This record gives sequence, C-alpha cells and structure tokens, in this order.
Amino acid sequence: MTLDFGYTEGFKRSSKTKKSGDKSHIFTNFLKNFDSSDNINNNLEVNLQHVSNKKYLKLYKIDSKLVDYETEVLENYLDFSRINEEKNTFLSINASAYRTLADTYNDKYEYILPEVNYEKQLFNSKYGYGNFDSNLKVHNFDTNKYKKFLTNNFDWTIDRPFSEKFYTGKLLTKLKNINYEAKNVKGFKSNTTNELFGAVGYLASLDLYKSKNRESDHLLKPKMMFKYAPNYMRKEDGEFNLVRKNLFSLDRLESDHNFEAGTNLTVGLDYEIDNEINKTTFSIGQIINEKKNNKNMPDTSSLDKRFSEVVGNFKYENNKKFSFNYDYSINQNYKKISYNDLSMEYDNNDMSFKFNYLEEEKKSEKNEYFKSTFEYKKGDNGIFTFSNKRNLITDSSEFYNLSYEYINDCLRAGIFYRREFYNDSELEPENSLMFKVTLSTFGSVNSPSFGK
Repeated sequence: MTLDFGYTEGFKRSSKTKKSGDKSHIFTNFLKNFDSSDNINNNLEVNLQHVSNKKYLKLYKIDSKLVDYETEVLENYLDFSRINEEKNTFLSINASAYRTLADTYNDKYEYILPEVNYEKQLFNSKYGYGNFDSNLKVHNFDTNKYKKFLTNNFDWTIDRPFSEKFYTGKLLTKLKNINYEAKNVKGFKSNTTNELFGAVGYLASLDLYKSKNRESDHLLKPKMMFKYAPNYMRKEDGEFNLVRKNLFSLDRLESDHNFEAGTNLTVGLDYEIDNEINKTTFSIGQIINEKKNNKNMPDTSSLDKRFSEVVGNFKYENNKKFSFNYDYSINQNYKKISYNDLSMEYDNNDMSFKFNYLEEEKKSEKNEYFKSTFEYKKGDNGIFTFSNKRNLITDSSEFYNLSYEYINDCLRAGIFYRREFYNDSELEPENSLMFKVTLSTFGSVNSPSFGK
C-alpha cells in the first residue's frame, strides 16, 4: 500500500495576482493490491488533486511525485481493476472528475461516471487467436454536453493462413460495434444509435537474417499490409499525428467512437543491428490509399490524402550508457520534414546529460523548442543539476534551474535556484531560491521561496 499526501502554504505571489487567501493544495494517491490467489490480482487506486487557484502550481513552484507546476489538468478518480490469468480476463471500473487549469475553456470541469472496461482472450488454437474487449463510458463535459458509449471490439488473427513457407503472413479481421446516446454533441445523433464497423486485412513480412562473424546480428524485415473496410465513418476532428502509431493496424485512429474506413496498402520495413555492446533499430512506413480527399479523415493525419506522410523511428543504444532516439515525419512530396522529435541521453554514473528537441506544426499552433539537463554526482552523496528550456519560435528562454543536493539513506537536502519566464497576465518573470529537505520516512519540508 502506498499513500502520498501534501498540504502547502504559499510563500510568494506575483504582484499582479489580485486574489488573496488562495494558498493551499491537496494531492493524495492511495494504491492497494489484493492478491486473492496466484492467478487473480485485484487493485484499488484513489487519486485526489485540488488547488485553490488555477495559477497555484506555477505561483508556488509545486514539484512532487504526484504533480508539478507544468500540470494542466487535475485528475480525481477511483479505480478498481481485476486480472484473472487463468481465465485470461481483465476488468476495471472507474469514476473520474477532471478540472482543467487552462484559461481558454468553456467549462473547467468534466466527469466520466462510470467507465467500465472488460477484456478477454476467447481462443488460441490452430484457427488463430481471438480477443474481445468492451468499454462503457458515460461522459459529461462543457456543462450541458453528454455522451454515453458502449463499444465492443472483436479481433481475430490467423497466422499463416495460406501455409506460407518463405515469408510470414497473417489474416487480420476486426469488428467494432458502437452503441451511444448523445446530447448537444456535434456529429452525433440525439436518439439511441447502434453502429457496426468492420475491416479485413492481410499482413505479410519477410525476415532477412544475417550473422556477421558472430559479433553482430542483422535483421531486415520488409512488410506490407492490405486493408479493406467497406463501412462509412463519421468526420474525425482534432489534432492527429501518425508518428508513434502502429501503421500496420486495421484501425490507426484508435477511437472509441469512430473507425477508420477505406481501402489502402501500407508498406514499410524494420531494420535491426544487435551485438553485445550496441543496438540500432530503424523503421519507416507509408500508407497508400485507394482514393484521396477523404473528407471525414482528420486533415492533420495526412490519411485524407492518396499518399500519407512517411513516418519512422531511429534508435541507437550503447551499453546502457548512451541512447539516441529520433521520431520523424516527412510530407508526401518527400521534400519537407514536418515533424522532428529528437532525444539523447548519456550516463556514465558520475555524470549524465539529457537533451530533447521538438519541432511540430499543428492547426492551432507551431512548437519548436529544446530542453537540456546536466547532472554531476560528487562522491556518493552530492548531486549538482542544471536544466533549461528554450522556445525557438519566440527565441526566448522559459526557465533555468540550478540545484545542489546532499543525499544519504534517510535524508535528502538541497538548495534550488530557478529563473522563470512567463507569457501570462498574472505571472511575472522571477527569480526564486528555495531550500528543501526530504526525510525518506516522514515526507518533505520546504522553506519559503525568496524571490525578487
């Protein structure tokens, strides 16, 4: 069982913040595991998050295991889950309430009560394997908007349906049944509605393996998937990015109220080099649709085009000390990289360095920034840390952090300096200095933040 609880009195407020007395927060997480037997596992989790002012987290530089000053949504929920390994079933029951801290929002509260998930493996035999999952969700948001959805999914996969000898083939089928009631929600009918969606596909891959003097293993896997979905789909709005999605899936939208329609061919490859010291992986893929200009597809996904964007990943790891990861997206003309997410980590025990660069263009905004963190360990007890984040669109820094901490078995004490920059009418750029003591058995004690 774990229980975290925090209560803080605020020490510093921007001169532009008019409200007074709003200086408290409560963040609590309770997790209890009930093992009924070797094959049955039950879990109960309760999470509570509350602040007296939506600017509170940033004003008082809250930084804990449960929440920090960059948190934008507070979550309050009660969740019970049960796993039965003998029967291959999973059940979860959840009740949630959310509060957004963003300025531009019609109603800061939304509720999901209840949400029930059930999953079961139906069979695993010479005829393949089949899985069933069901989701019931009742959602109330924007004061008077209401959705009640019951979604059932059935997946059936048959390995080597045509007795393939030189390559691996899989026959994929998927059925999605959606039942819903909606009120004041655009794109959904107000009366009780039942819908049935489906798709069938064939995935083929070829494993080309090579071992070089027993020093490294090379695996090249070209693959392709044909997919046919005869049904219609409702218009899908919002931001959608193919990066980190499974391109070789029958439903890349992964939506509980919609299904990806259309006929298309997905092509790509995976390449892996592995030895005792280094591991390199590379993947790339693209979707070719039968028809272009599918107006119901999100235009940010490129799935509404004849040729989707080319997306992929490159990752390199060296003896667990150095890692490099790069996710990317190239437009249909192969002339412009439309998404870059690059991260790098180095750790040699005494010194570590982390770097992250992100460039993405959305309908609502364009983001480009880099973050870096440097950490130096002095002996067994001292840690020196420096971190910063810079916005490359505005050519300005968002924050600088500098700290030194002393750590032993039962105590963690340190001094922290932070320089913060805001684009907010209520928050001013500021310097802050904090002394922090954490007792591993009892919790943490913070001094006031002295700023100017």
